[in-house]
Amino acid sequence: MSDFAYLSPGELSFSLDQNGILSLDYQGNHYEGAQLVRLFPFQNPEGMLSVSIQDGDSRKELGIIETLSQLAPAQRETLQNYLRYKYFIPNIEKIGKIEEKLGYVYMDITTVLGPKTICIADVTSNLRLVGESSVTIVDVQGNRYAIEDIDKLSRENRQKIELYI
Repeated sequence: MSDFAYLSPGELSFSLDQNGILSLDYQGNHYEGAQLVRLFPFQNPEGMLSVSIQDGDSRKELGIIETLSQLAPAQRETLQNYLRYKYFIPNIEKIGKIEEKLGYVYMDITTVLGPKTICIADVTSNLRLVGESSVTIVDVQGNRYAIEDIDKLSRENRQKIELYI
């Protein structure tokens, strides 16, 4: 028996306003500023989504959407667009110079958005292998980056990143 409060897909009606703010109509109530959080973002990005609302000064979880596939197509598309924006993580295509200074690692990278230098503190916590060949990196500002498949990088780029995995 599960302790999760699963939400009934037929009772959920989500919408996005012109500013990208998610609203929810549920059981006769309207909630502005609803939020979705992937409970298992890498293992199950389309399922186990926590839905929360503002309740005074804090957030309150209403429950969990078991899987987006249970929703009507228009609702599914609305939430997929919301999640795509919320969880946007630029993919690293190339790794340039890597330099270590005063306990930080500075890395010149090229992402789908162009070239950038990132600074990583505590590399053992902020540069992680996910699964067999994906890498996630979190810089000092909390920005996330990904290498979808290290095996698809050039040999030179793969060797640079493997030093820190």
